[in-house]
Amino acid sequence: MQKIWLYVYFPNLQLDALLQQNPSSNLHTQGYVILDEQTNQVCQLNHAAYQAGIRLGMGLGTAAMLKADLQVIPYQQKITKNRLNDIAQNLYLVTSDICFFNDNGLLLQVHNMLNLYGNLTSYWQVVQQQLLGQQVHFHYATGHSPLAAKLLAITAWDQITDNIQTIKRAILQASLQHTDLTVKAVKKLQRVGVHNMQDLLKISLADIAKRFDIEVATYIGKITAQINHPVSFFHPKKSFDRFIELLYDIENIQILQAPLTQLLQGLELFLKTRDLLTQTLVFTLSQRDEKSIELKVHSQQGEYLAKSWAVLISLKLENITLSAPVFAIRLIVENTYIRTPDKSDLFAGNQGRLSRLQLISLLQAKLGEAAVSSPTLTNDYRPEQVIQNAEGLTKAIQPFKLYALRPSFLLTPPQLLQEKVSIAFGPERIETGWWDAKPIIRDYFIARNQLGQWYWVFKTPKGDWYLHGVFS
Repeated sequence: MQKIWLYVYFPNLQLDALLQQNPSSNLHTQGYVILDEQTNQVCQLNHAAYQAGIRLGMGLGTAAMLKADLQVIPYQQKITKNRLNDIAQNLYLVTSDICFFNDNGLLLQVHNMLNLYGNLTSYWQVVQQQLLGQQVHFHYATGHSPLAAKLLAITAWDQITDNIQTIKRAILQASLQHTDLTVKAVKKLQRVGVHNMQDLLKISLADIAKRFDIEVATYIGKITAQINHPVSFFHPKKSFDRFIELLYDIENIQILQAPLTQLLQGLELFLKTRDLLTQTLVFTLSQRDEKSIELKVHSQQGEYLAKSWAVLISLKLENITLSAPVFAIRLIVENTYIRTPDKSDLFAGNQGRLSRLQLISLLQAKLGEAAVSSPTLTNDYRPEQVIQNAEGLTKAIQPFKLYALRPSFLLTPPQLLQEKVSIAFGPERIETGWWDAKPIIRDYFIARNQLGQWYWVFKTPKGDWYLHGVFS
């Protein structure tokens, strides 16, 4: 089988990420560049900056002279890598073999996917649809080797073909500046009259190895597929981890909801395409010159919809005070599980909009997890201990039988019996609790007062009578 590779080049990943996070900003009209602080050169720029004459690799001083109101943003490799990882996660839904070739490009192995899609055109249509949904600028090209596809994509060839002769002719027109050769190697080649790939490929591989560095010979061997080029393929993580840097600092909690909603929409897509749910989101709000705030949001039922999580987060944010402006937000979701269809009774009739689990999640988000508890039965004969408030949805460790003849309402603490009653049932001796320093010795009776109310009363060893409960 003839090997075909597809390379997708993303020239403005950091700018595209900022624009996606801040759709109402002036990134479309104002000149913006991303500056590599190590080389002091422009590595990304938008259309407005390009129209002003700014080019990739240009120094900051020259760029500032061409456009006085130029906006400069430092290059952050983390943002670019995270965005590239998001794109790879989505492409993995339609194509299997993906390789991170560098910080701004993805290499796709095409030939083994043609049995599924039938032909190269159909395959590219599916991949292109996924790429367009990412709202990023990209160039692409196919090649008979990984480096050939990369070289043509960087030159913005933007063609999909499996014709080897067409690919070779396009490679001959490429400049040496677009190759992976070092600046030193390119200058050395130019000094002997080699200015493009056509000039370089006229020289045999053996002569190149003799006259130039091994780097040049290895590159030619790989780009012409004479030397095998091993690659490592991407395997998507089951967890969701996304980081966004805000275009400007945010001091108002309410304004934070916009970037948080964007993160939730990305999470919804991640979970929905995998048919997953999650119960816990962990946000990290990075504050300027202050300690980051970790915000955990729980849903007892498990959710994937952004709108459902947004309600819980809104309640959670009401209890947070920012001590400094927020400049970045990170969302991590590690634990997910397969979503199962909701089971409902055909004859159950109309139900409320919220399930029990959803109601508990809302109350915990508003009041805090420790403030919400559920009454549970415990295996204890003492009336004061048989019902305990447990956090969340804690259930009894093991099932046990309920005790008969117990009132619906208990008085806490029991009150001295102040009226005349007539005994109807009893006594029932309860003598227990010796192991935890809360022992009781009581004889319980069911009695009725003169108004017809049924009481649960007990007598102590000292002969005192107490009212402990009232039957409904």
